[in-house]
Amino acid sequence: MNDYQHINSQEELEQLIDRYFNGMTSVEEEDALRSCLARCPWSSQAIDEARMVMGYFATHSDRHRRQTAKSRRQLVAGIAASIAIILAVGGYALWHQQQPGDVCIAYVNGQVVQDNDKVMALVADDLSKMDNAANAMTDQLSSLGEALELDNE
Repeated sequence: MNDYQHINSQEELEQLIDRYFNGMTSVEEEDALRSCLARCPWSSQAIDEARMVMGYFATHSDRHRRQTAKSRRQLVAGIAASIAIILAVGGYALWHQQQPGDVCIAYVNGQVVQDNDKVMALVADDLSKMDNAANAMTDQLSSLGEALELDNE
């Protein structure tokens, strides 16, 4: 059995299987065993078991390669998505910095007022009117409360 590329009999194959499971084969012998199991017409309990075990390992390693490739694709996609998010946030930040700051716009009687001082004066006037109205309402409620207290006496 010097040339393992050409296993000539079922008996030689079974001996090689036995040596394989006892850990006594070389890499070349294992390659010859895999090749022979995939192509030879012989069948026995030892040969069929070797086919199942070696087929499992071949399938398992192929599945592992596919999962590893999938994991790599997911990693690359995650990195690409992170880069896209960073670029989008950075682009927005640069765009936002270039926009004019502290711009006040008000619409008064259908007219646009863009002068910051005029808009702030309008806001202050409105707040003053609301404060006056709140004070007047507080005074009215206080008067109403006093009137109710007088009625209850």
